[in-house]
Amino acid sequence: MSNRFLSKDFLSGVMFIVFGLVALYFGQRLALGTPIRMGPGYVPRMLSLILLCLGSAIVMIALWRTAEKSEKERWWLPLGGLSALVIAVACIPWGANLIGGMLSGIAKTAFTAMPIPIAVSTVLIFDCLVLMVAAALFRADPPADDFVEKPAWKPITMVTIGVVCFALLFERAGLLPALVVLILISSLGGEEFKITEVVANMAVLAILCTVVFKVGLGMNISIVRGVW
Repeated sequence: MSNRFLSKDFLSGVMFIVFGLVALYFGQRLALGTPIRMGPGYVPRMLSLILLCLGSAIVMIALWRTAEKSEKERWWLPLGGLSALVIAVACIPWGANLIGGMLSGIAKTAFTAMPIPIAVSTVLIFDCLVLMVAAALFRADPPADDFVEKPAWKPITMVTIGVVCFALLFERAGLLPALVVLILISSLGGEEFKITEVVANMAVLAILCTVVFKVGLGMNISIVRGVW
């Protein structure tokens, strides 16, 4: 395996992509709705696509940093031109209809509801796969300070536990208790634990999530189960 695949940025981007794909898989049966009348799957689908785009961008930046001139001329330039063309077609109504007509079932419904985000994320994922092939062929090395270090298991473990607790409490207790537990447990994974900062984070995120998801988007979620 090329050392380029062992850099911090590359692996971080891959992690984002994996999370986005997993979220898309488990949320594929949720109704999308429209941007005006969002269904329960609209926001999760959009967040998944954002993760895919962000992860793809990070991966490509990591590969670009170590790409040789010949690699850029042979792979990056034509791939970039083709990608720009496909995304431009998806932005045009007849182009979006053409691509949507080529799909079926859940894929067609998702593309019709959010054509540009899906087109961009799909193109970027394809670009990453092609550029990973190029990286394997050219075998340039990343900077010496960019190699992955030993995993910090404490924050990884605590954040994972926090996310699992959030998922378990969200339906049973509501958004507010789930957020409180998530922030509290995740904060225990840091080097320092300051109760004032933790409480401030809880308050800010609770207000923000309530205003955005409950009040603004009108999503059918409980802030505190049995109360609101």
